[in-house]
Amino acid sequence: MDPLEKALKGLEARTLEELLTRLAELQSLRARGEPVRLPQVTLHLRSGRELQGFLLELRGESPGGKAVVLHAMSAHTRRSEPDAIFVRPEAIEAITVHDLPSLGQPARDLPPPPNKLELRRKLAQRRDSLAAALGTPLELEVDWDRLPPEPDALEALDVLGTRAFGVLEGLTRELLGLEALRTHVRKLHLAVGSAAQVLRQQESLRLITPVGAVGRMTQEELRGAIEKVL
Repeated sequence: MDPLEKALKGLEARTLEELLTRLAELQSLRARGEPVRLPQVTLHLRSGRELQGFLLELRGESPGGKAVVLHAMSAHTRRSEPDAIFVRPEAIEAITVHDLPSLGQPARDLPPPPNKLELRRKLAQRRDSLAAALGTPLELEVDWDRLPPEPDALEALDVLGTRAFGVLEGLTRELLGLEALRTHVRKLHLAVGSAAQVLRQQESLRLITPVGAVGRMTQEELRGAIEKVL
């Protein structure tokens, strides 16, 4: 699917408030260390004025209601100004999202994700290292045949693998975590799906991540979810 068409379908039937919420979620992800790209937007106000910049925050209910916080752009260049503009959502008539296909995509300065063969090797090496730390056999299963179109899904799977093995290797360095993994986990199953999930079925630990950065678990959240099912 064409990137622009994909982005437009992702915004289908969204109200302005839903779009503002989505943009605010992206900023929150950036604050948590997720390398997502923030698109520049233009807020078209009912007064006829236009404001360009990057949405920083959608502030919640307060005595004065909600407020949109916009990191302002220069009126004549694409340079960011050291200014923040506070706007009431009800004053916004329309929103233009510039470079729409970038919405929620990885930052431009990131290295390209590994291809399937490179990722297979990378995950196999991490599995072998984890099995050695556990001192027990560990099977790795990946839903390669069910992956959504590349390269987004490979990038999501790469991030999931990096975070998952980081969590599991950390648990092997703790006595209780090591014993829990040795007792309950013989297979690690990685997949890309519609939402983040952590499940344990008998001796299989199944970890699922969405394609986009929105909805992914951070490494800390992933650790908490894994500890709950062990």
